[in-house]
Amino acid sequence: MAIETNDSIEKFGSQTSIDDGSTGTIANNAFSVLADINIFTNSDDAPYARFVLKLQFDATMPTVGTIALFARPLNIDGANEPPVPNASFLSIFLGSFPIDFSQAADTDFYTTISKAALPNFISSQTYEFYIQNVSTVQVIGVNWTLKITPYTYGPAA
Repeated sequence: MAIETNDSIEKFGSQTSIDDGSTGTIANNAFSVLADINIFTNSDDAPYARFVLKLQFDATMPTVGTIALFARPLNIDGANEPPVPNASFLSIFLGSFPIDFSQAADTDFYTTISKAALPNFISSQTYEFYIQNVSTVQVIGVNWTLKITPYTYGPAA
């Protein structure tokens, strides 16, 4: 079946790295820190995004746990914004990155969240994104990367 004119298709923005290029370790049950994250502006006002996380665990691959992704929308009421995610305030949960437990430690692997709803409160919403190392009992190593690709649906040309 061919895609016809006006059929609904996905339309993608540019993939953007939202880490700072020199990320630190993330201990078990800890969150990434603001110093590791660049602010992302949703200049297309896309309602959805895909995320790609490249990481490795330092000494031993976990056999349990997950990696969670949280959004902190900025300037949601003037210059006001919610707190940075922490153990007491999880902010806006976007999804979990699956972990391939069969990977070797100290080996890069890639994991994705294929559809996350972006919490847009205003046009050109800005965000900080945080990852949490949830109950893996291992440390995520330095130099992990996080990329976002905003997208929407629209008619085929």
